Amino acid sequence: MSEKIAIKPELVIPDLVAADSQDAIRQLGETLVSAGYAKGSYVDVVLEREKSYPTGIEFPLCGVAMPHGEPDDVLGAAIAIGRCANPVPFKRMEDFSQEVDVRLVAMLAVADPAGHLDVLGKLIAAFSDEETCAALLSSDDPAAIAKIVDDAINGGE
Repeated sequence: MSEKIAIKPELVIPDLVAADSQDAIRQLGETLVSAGYAKGSYVDVVLEREKSYPTGIEFPLCGVAMPHGEPDDVLGAAIAIGRCANPVPFKRMEDFSQEVDVRLVAMLAVADPAGHLDVLGKLIAAFSDEETCAALLSSDDPAAIAKIVDDAINGGE
């Protein structure tokens, strides 16, 4: 991975209240846009991509979604994280006809395609680790949540 991914407390919504997956994506996307990591078009691109390539995955402790868009709409590498106050249904990555109740959403803005795959792999490893996932689910502190994800992605650099 060539660039460090920004994972900051201001990109964390610890009690994300979303009506549906589109609302969750919109809220997290606007966080990335407001913080200067993505163009205004990013949210619509992610919403459109999610229709064809859904990102909901069931992990040992909870459902997770990792929506993302295209590098053209990214201004800087970052991840916005939402911990859903109530589970939000997302279409399953492996079976579009089914849904998974998602508790954690990690929305990626990564400009480097190779780095994008690296980040996804590290996120999958983090969400697969029950201790890491439990810490994300139990913390109400945006700084603590950001640090957990930063340690998993950037090695705490």
